[in-house]
Amino acid sequence: MAEKLNREVIARAGLRLLEVGGVDGITLRALAGELGVRAPTLYWHVKSKQDIFKAMAVAISEDAAVATATMNPDAPWRERLKGWAHAMRRSILSHRDGGRVFAGTFASDPATFTITEAALAAWQDAGLSIEDSAQRMVLLRHFIVGFCIEEQELAQAAGRRDHGDLAQSPNVDRQDFPLTNQALPKLVGSGADERFELGLQLMLQLARE
Repeated sequence: MAEKLNREVIARAGLRLLEVGGVDGITLRALAGELGVRAPTLYWHVKSKQDIFKAMAVAISEDAAVATATMNPDAPWRERLKGWAHAMRRSILSHRDGGRVFAGTFASDPATFTITEAALAAWQDAGLSIEDSAQRMVLLRHFIVGFCIEEQELAQAAGRRDHGDLAQSPNVDRQDFPLTNQALPKLVGSGADERFELGLQLMLQLARE
């Protein structure tokens, strides 16, 4: 088995473990057990837990890369960036704790570069320099990954019934917190899809027309 090991095989094993025990269940010992090898063998391919996450993020990126590679390059830049953002979100949400795995990673691989190239091209078509395009791409990526982390955490907390959010204590004092009282239905009632669309709309308004 050890001779057949590579980063992709390890990443896929990590994703299988992710579905069972979440991000905290990803350890070298658990991965070695899943792959039927000794833990030290993995060090030939991954150097640390963060390196494992980076390999897993590449695997998560592959679906998004396929989607972005097939986008119409002649479509309006905003339409392409929306498609890019939705592809990223779908790929991340398709795995338990995908947002936490993806956070803080940027791998030198074709999938990552395919995603990056598509976003940069769209931002440049919006009239931005390569420097501004890079900054906007990173900010949009941060929004998507952060949104997915929050979305997945809230979903898991709701499943455990221990989230203790505003929905658990809806009686907000109208005199002390008048704005919170008025906004409460929207704060606890908006769905993730609706919020993502609004956030995406606001992010894309940052570019010059």
